[in-house]
Amino acid sequence: MNKKKITALIVLSSLLLLVFVASYSYSLFESNITGETSATIADWLIKVNNTLISTGQEETFTIDEIHYTKTNSNVRQGKFAPGISGYYDIEIESKDTEVAIEYNIYVDDFESENFKVKNIDLMQGSSNFTRISEKEFKGVIPYKSRSNQILRVYLEWKDLNTPEANEADSIMGTKENPNVEIPITLHFIQYIGG
Repeated sequence: MNKKKITALIVLSSLLLLVFVASYSYSLFESNITGETSATIADWLIKVNNTLISTGQEETFTIDEIHYTKTNSNVRQGKFAPGISGYYDIEIESKDTEVAIEYNIYVDDFESENFKVKNIDLMQGSSNFTRISEKEFKGVIPYKSRSNQILRVYLEWKDLNTPEANEADSIMGTKENPNVEIPITLHFIQYIGG
């Protein structure tokens, strides 16, 4: 019996030693580390004609200054009427933005089909600016650009001299506050590249 007890004791001791070695080996391969990391998010501050537009809300801004390039002696100076052309500027300020910016400009339909945005040109800035279609333009402002982008929007009030056009022009001119809304949408996103 002694021999059986000694064998049982050796087997039990070996089993305990095996469990201890296995648990120690397992603990060498598994470790848990906890900690905190932080990252500073890039600033996104964009102004269009001095209106902050990077608030996540839709913003509307008003252009009060149109520079007339084609005038008519039969139209009061500084007024828009059929046959008159002009332009206004859109200034995009993004010098405090810490990412490259892609922007799209969409020209919506006017209140009257006699109005037309003839073109939009980049007058100042380091943007890659292209015309996508008759009513869509696209630009990219590089991350390191520190100058404002100035876009010039050219307008024309066509003098079609048809009964329908004359009636539409008269309706525009006889409004209580005869202002024309120029529906242009600017959409800004981060430029990733590519």
